[in-house]
Amino acid sequence: MVTVCVATAVLLLLLTPPLINVNRLKRRIATSISASLGRPVELDGVTMHLLPVPGFTLQNLVVSEDPAFGSEPIIRAQVVNVTLRPSSLWRRHVEFSSMTFETPSLNLERNAAGVWNVQSLLMHAASVNTAPTAQRKAGPEPRFPYIEATGARVNVKLGEEKMPFSLTDADFALWLTSPQEWRVRAKGTPTRTDTNISDPGVVKLEGSLKRAATMAEVPVDLTASWTGAPMGEASKMLSGQDAGWRGNLNVEASLRGLLGAAKLTTTIRMEELRRSEFVPAQAMDVRAECRGTLDVTAAVVTDPDCAVTTPIVDGASVAGRVVAIADRVDLSTLETAGMRVGMTNVPNAWLLDWARLFSQRIPAGEHPGGTVAGSVLLTSGRKGQPARWDGVFHGEIVGLLPWVGAESVYLVHAITLTSKASEDGFVLAPLSLTPAGRGSGLTLGGVVTRAGYTLHFTGTATEAQVQALRALAPPLGDGLEELVRPEGAGAPAKDAAARLVKVDATCARTWGSGQTCVAGAPAVAKRRRR
Repeated sequence: MVTVCVATAVLLLLLTPPLINVNRLKRRIATSISASLGRPVELDGVTMHLLPVPGFTLQNLVVSEDPAFGSEPIIRAQVVNVTLRPSSLWRRHVEFSSMTFETPSLNLERNAAGVWNVQSLLMHAASVNTAPTAQRKAGPEPRFPYIEATGARVNVKLGEEKMPFSLTDADFALWLTSPQEWRVRAKGTPTRTDTNISDPGVVKLEGSLKRAATMAEVPVDLTASWTGAPMGEASKMLSGQDAGWRGNLNVEASLRGLLGAAKLTTTIRMEELRRSEFVPAQAMDVRAECRGTLDVTAAVVTDPDCAVTTPIVDGASVAGRVVAIADRVDLSTLETAGMRVGMTNVPNAWLLDWARLFSQRIPAGEHPGGTVAGSVLLTSGRKGQPARWDGVFHGEIVGLLPWVGAESVYLVHAITLTSKASEDGFVLAPLSLTPAGRGSGLTLGGVVTRAGYTLHFTGTATEAQVQALRALAPPLGDGLEELVRPEGAGAPAKDAAARLVKVDATCARTWGSGQTCVAGAPAVAKRRRR
């Protein structure tokens, strides 16, 4: 009996192809996919196969874009392998078991109104009643196929600008686990089209989303990660240039709730962080914990906050913390409203380690004691004017300074960093760099802005003290030595190190360029009368 059934099935499979009009099936398949997506679909050809399972191979599948987003197709695939539910061969409608896209391309676009081109696809899919993918028996509703893609490329466009970021060699899977819930899984390699990145790490996404009447009401439970990215390659990915940092970057994030107001939590870990030119005795390990409420449809995060825990200094009972809080961050423009940054018990040595990441000239052996604490607020400026920082940082530097004799004890230098509510940026209150002795001592003041900094050195110090300061922070000493002149009559050569010199110089640097120094105090810009 079994032999007869098998023979009958084989005979039916052999007789079925002549009874099928492939051109008619091509139209029916295109119509079926179009009805599922709510977009016009075109095919160049269809090839039918019966083994190992009945199905079709579609050539040059193109899913048209919504005219509101342009004319470039949203999905394009040269080959799509489709398997059929065997029972659909004897019924009047085509029911797919699976669809596998080979090396497709997907164009994600967000227009000027803040609408994503995939929103209508998701909403249309949510409006079509389908049965779970794994349901064994056919019912009144068609079963949702298992959709997957291999070797895919995802491009991103914001408004009229095509972004340099892409996801390549991506694998993707989507299926319906229950009548109301889809599961999604994706893995790919991030890249930039405007530079060469050899090891960008791996991006993964996994989770679920449910049906809803609007995009903002879609419930999601998603986790994402970016792992295995060396810091140098990660900086090229984010900025287009190698920042000269080495170490490893790992980012993990979760998104839970409704797409219009989902809880976003992110952990950023930078391990063995250092500059590329040298390997320090102990590299930095930085861990940042961030959270906020994300509106995916508007690309806005409300009430975000990020915190970094710093090492515990000697004699302290608790670790330091750096915290950044904002009222709102627009992810499409990176504009921030109500930004506040605070520090408590942050070690000076830890801050100096960060400074070394930006300059290879800062000596590796210096580890000053003391901590910094304070807070600043980014306030919105008038219309057409930049936002301004307002706040104060206080701290102290504790250490055996190089100009102090061996018999001296550690010195404590109080420092204050003040930012006034103006376009000037961070204003450094006069800081005593040398202990008062025969002269008035050397002080440092200045201002730091987004464009660079301007520092004013004034007072008297010994030549040994000036040389020691230049050795502690070589970038700040560039061009300064030429403006230092002896105070009064010259001293004998054997006492040259103890000879007093007068300093009155203004040094300026634009970020990314060299420092230049001129004699005298900085010029004060005249304010226009209104």
